[in-house]
Amino acid sequence: MARDLREGVEDAVLQALGHRERRNILEVVASSGDGVLYSDILHELGMNTGKLNYHLKLLEGVIEKDDSRRYRLTDLGSRAVRLLRGLTEDLDEESVRRFSSVRGTGDEFVQGVVGWYFNLVIALLFTAMMGAVVFVAIMMRRDLDLALGYGVIGSMVVGFVLASRWLLKVKREAPEMVVGFLQRLGLYRNRG
Repeated sequence: MARDLREGVEDAVLQALGHRERRNILEVVASSGDGVLYSDILHELGMNTGKLNYHLKLLEGVIEKDDSRRYRLTDLGSRAVRLLRGLTEDLDEESVRRFSSVRGTGDEFVQGVVGWYFNLVIALLFTAMMGAVVFVAIMMRRDLDLALGYGVIGSMVVGFVLASRWLLKVKREAPEMVVGFLQRLGLYRNRG
């Protein structure tokens, strides 16, 4: 197998197994002998549609949708599930204890990057909103049209609330998406 192809396969499997929710999706699909419907995955895992669609997109090549709209494992997906299940077979307590001491550092790092970005955006939104308040205050001192000023403040408050809610949702549900966005902007480089 050519090196680039092998690396692509390895990357696909590691991406599939690299997130708890994708592993859960793989287990649900693997446990169904004749495939599983989208709605069944939603129900089984209690995910919302946006989160499920995001993870299904990242699982392309590992799972596939057939003509009856059922999700099934590909050959690569079957191998990934066997690998996943094989990782925990016959582990003794000492192995689990050693693993527990190093567990979670990658997730904590991603959450740290996402938290930093979230705080930066909230600070910028708050600064913009305060700028609008100052703008209205200046308008009031000069006896200018206050309806425009109040409209600006109202728009800023609504924008701030909507942006904050969206950012909180992304921070909770898809932190890798935020990291990918920061990488595309050139604001973040992976440590590895």
